[in-house]
Amino acid sequence: MLPENLIKLFKEAFGKYPTCDENGEGICMFKEDNLIVIKQNGKIIAKFEDNESDYGVILHYYAKKTGLITPQDREIEELLRSLFVNIIVLTEVEDKNGFSHSQRVAKMAEEFAKYLGWSEEEIQDIVNHAFLHDVGKIAIEQLMLYSPTRLRTLETHYEDHPTMGTIYLSINESLWKYIPTVRHHHEKWDGSGFPDKLKGEEIPYYARIISILDYYDEVTNFVSADWDSEIKTPQQAVKEIQFLSGRFFDPEIVAKFTEFMRDVYNVE
Repeated sequence: MLPENLIKLFKEAFGKYPTCDENGEGICMFKEDNLIVIKQNGKIIAKFEDNESDYGVILHYYAKKTGLITPQDREIEELLRSLFVNIIVLTEVEDKNGFSHSQRVAKMAEEFAKYLGWSEEEIQDIVNHAFLHDVGKIAIEQLMLYSPTRLRTLETHYEDHPTMGTIYLSINESLWKYIPTVRHHHEKWDGSGFPDKLKGEEIPYYARIISILDYYDEVTNFVSADWDSEIKTPQQAVKEIQFLSGRFFDPEIVAKFTEFMRDVYNVE
């Protein structure tokens, strides 16, 4: 029989009580020959003596080793992510409805994921990625505020923002899962993007999706020398995305995005 305090510490570390079904599926903990043994899906993942002074530290170590997100890690991730998102939204220009670029991209990511039939967990995950995709622009916004040549500063440092975002998110392990999207959402299908010249399926899947949503929002809301001298209509933007399919964007995702825009927004 395991001590009640040890079971409580297990739940704090693993986010669940130690239970396995009759087939051994799940995570369970038991005593064997004066040792504490933890099994996950029938496989021993931990074995330590029943005389440790701090079981909490040991259990948190093994929970991380199994790849599980502990309640404590989840709280830290939510706190840091919310902090970054608030700063991003506050430093971005709002549209006439009070929404910023990252808010619009996140909203469209949510709608697109629902259209694709993703689970609630998957939908929330890509929404979080979308909110953080331009986190590296925080530094550029500050440079522009205090630079006498603001536009030149932006042009000089624009391609640095995926790298800056990577640096910001590296501050805590709980944010590392967002780094591939933040770093690679400006890569292009043909390998001509930045910062690492990835091409095709080398580019992370979420980054491939968000690159399309990011482009769509940019050209329909901002005048940009990168794209054109005037704001595009939704119809023009979708046609441009189709034209850039296979060069800038993943062709399969472009096809799904085109169907999504037709079915949800009536944009042909």
